[in-house]
Amino acid sequence: MSMTTQDWITIVATYIASLGGVGGIVFVLVKWFGKFLADKYVKKVRHEFEQDLESHKTQLRKSEFLFQKEFEAASAFISLHLRLRPRETYPEMDWYDACEDFANNFNQVEKALDSYIATHGAALEAETLKHLTDVQSWVRSGQLEFRPCDESEDGIPVATREARQYAENVIQALEEIEKELYQTVRSQSTT
Repeated sequence: MSMTTQDWITIVATYIASLGGVGGIVFVLVKWFGKFLADKYVKKVRHEFEQDLESHKTQLRKSEFLFQKEFEAASAFISLHLRLRPRETYPEMDWYDACEDFANNFNQVEKALDSYIATHGAALEAETLKHLTDVQSWVRSGQLEFRPCDESEDGIPVATREARQYAENVIQALEEIEKELYQTVRSQSTT
């Protein structure tokens, strides 16, 4: 049996058609598989993005909370500092007298600083907290630097030169701490 040209054309056409059909099926399968992988990748990337977004939101809430506490601590310290700052109690009062007057109030200063640290210590930067504990130490040491009542004219203990020096150190340190706290709050509001 001999094949005619017509038979050959039919066989080749059938073969080409079958290849096109398989090619179409392969094309559909490749397209479906590609879409499946792309969708899976998009879901993975979306999930990672949502986790990162949540992490950033949580970090932002923590930063806002800490900033609020630092702001409250700075505001409370400014108020405390205003209450503790030496006041001119008579017209001729000089720095020496102001330091002596401040030293006479070391007990109240100590209580005020203890209360402040107990309330706001967690919101303070480590360096500021260290400065405050140094101030507390000076206040405690300054309380020990008074002459006994029987050595004074009116029976009231008198601040020694050392007590006045501690008072001066405390007054100056409180000024510096206020500046530190103010700078901490200001630096966060600009970043």
